[in-house]
Amino acid sequence: MTTIPNGEVSASKFNTAFGRAGCGMKFYYRYIENIRGLTSASLLAGIAFDKATRAFHENLISGAPTHGSANEVFVDTWENPPDEHRDGEAIEYDLSDAPDDIIPRGLNALEQYVTQNNAMMPTDTQVFVEASFEETDAKLIGYVDVVEQIAPGRFAITDVKTSLSSRKKWTAEDAMRDPQLAIYAVLWQNQNPTETVEAVGWRHARLGGKVDVGATHVSAPEPTAIMQRVAYWMSELEQWCESGNFPATGLDKDSWVCSEKYCDYYHRCPFGSKSQKMIPIQIGGSK
Repeated sequence: MTTIPNGEVSASKFNTAFGRAGCGMKFYYRYIENIRGLTSASLLAGIAFDKATRAFHENLISGAPTHGSANEVFVDTWENPPDEHRDGEAIEYDLSDAPDDIIPRGLNALEQYVTQNNAMMPTDTQVFVEASFEETDAKLIGYVDVVEQIAPGRFAITDVKTSLSSRKKWTAEDAMRDPQLAIYAVLWQNQNPTETVEAVGWRHARLGGKVDVGATHVSAPEPTAIMQRVAYWMSELEQWCESGNFPATGLDKDSWVCSEKYCDYYHRCPFGSKSQKMIPIQIGGSK
């Protein structure tokens, strides 16, 4: 019997534990103690843009008009964000970093997105994917934002991304290393053995600074290497949850990622602010 919460692991859980700012304690607070951080303006803008582009993709699939409904979804989601998570827990927002003109920016980005992507051929949206493992009873799950046909029998697995940062870029190098894209590609391929995943990537929008919309795709990863890494991560999570020992810096042993910027639990964790003491020391000479 697995000790991993709910018996499920998602790409976001892997990222929390093993990503660039990953940390075992962050995983503990978020998924064992069920303590959520504040929902930022950037995250809410991402949710609104994701829902709006989903409406656009579904309109393309059905052949319906593609403009107005996406705009309405973005505005409605931003102005009327949900009060609760799916589990009924209240959502706390911190929208202090939201641009005053976030709605015009979002609609501008959507107009660009629709213009650039009218020729895309989505076949499905929010596709649920999962996999089981011999080493653990926990399942690996995820939702693919959009599956695109790029040629008969060949598909792209695409994730929709947004950012309020004026400097954010989505590079091919980042896409090649992104574990979520790789995991989703392998899981979708396993569920669709007669089809071929040829590419993975993002369709993205920068809403901060100069509004910019684009797409970044790379060749699909080699599945064996991906699943070996996933199996290793699953094993590590199982050990953490079974033992109750959550390492303070995840598996990123070559860097110290503990900071308020990257962690909602910095002031709660014993390895965070509580462990930081500034004691000036004068060594030799004089000031």
